Amino acid sequence: MGRLYIDGAEQTARALFQIWVDLIKQRNGHIARCDIDFIANKIAQFGSAQKANLNHAFDQQGGGVVSLLISEAARRMQAVSAGLRRDLEIMVREYEAFPKKQEGERESMKQTPKNRYSVGRRVLVGIGNRPGTVESVADVPTVMGEFMHVVKLDGHLDLPRQVMGCDMRPLPELDADLRSSNRPTIHIQNSSVANLNLGSQLGTITANLQTISAGDESQRQFARALEELTQAVLSETALQQNEKQEVVDAISTLAEQGAKKPEQRSKVTLKAIATWIPTAISAANNLMTLWDKLGPSIKGHLGV
Repeated sequence: MGRLYIDGAEQTARALFQIWVDLIKQRNGHIARCDIDFIANKIAQFGSAQKANLNHAFDQQGGGVVSLLISEAARRMQAVSAGLRRDLEIMVREYEAFPKKQEGERESMKQTPKNRYSVGRRVLVGIGNRPGTVESVADVPTVMGEFMHVVKLDGHLDLPRQVMGCDMRPLPELDADLRSSNRPTIHIQNSSVANLNLGSQLGTITANLQTISAGDESQRQFARALEELTQAVLSETALQQNEKQEVVDAISTLAEQGAKKPEQRSKVTLKAIATWIPTAISAANNLMTLWDKLGPSIKGHLGV
């Protein structure tokens, strides 16, 4: 079980690495030497946090193998960080060796129409696909070629945030879907859960499950499984609030990936989350039993 925890942490680190690489390539066209430390530091910070979490988990298990597992976790997370830094160095050297080829790819990207959404448009923002509403949009693009938008995120009391068009995607007919009574809606059922800042995650889950439920029976079964799992996590008393937030955020990503076409899904991200969820809910026997029931159909639909 201990090595399963470590495997999940490794896969999540690799998924995080790929997300940052994809974002920077989308904006700049390539990975530059100045990006190496930026991405590597993000992975190193994640690795340090995971080592602390794993140490805590192993201490609770007890037994003579705890010190060995702690050492292995530290060694493997360090190896992942070193390996990913090496991959970044290779990317940079490839660009330095063949700049014209990659600049051609970048020019092709520039010719792609940039996203510019009208005021009042419903959108999903960022990697987590948080739902929100466009409050204003710039008339001219930034130096990066993208239009800057001011977006108010659902369920957030803080000020609207600035978001570039490449970090958003449209959410068509969301308001009409929310009025439908025969599609999934995640309800917050008790006061302790109501104190959680889960508005954006639950909005993302609900929106994506509504989209998935419009498909065939396999898709509807997947949507029902995610809805049941989300409801159970929200109601589980054995999990701390921060633990619930992390699990719901992971389910939000599963829902977002499940709404995509199979060839558009990130298998690395999905495998990492599917491995991590049993670890995250291990303190709750009811959730573990439910995962044993629902996990196979969820993973089967996602192809992991």
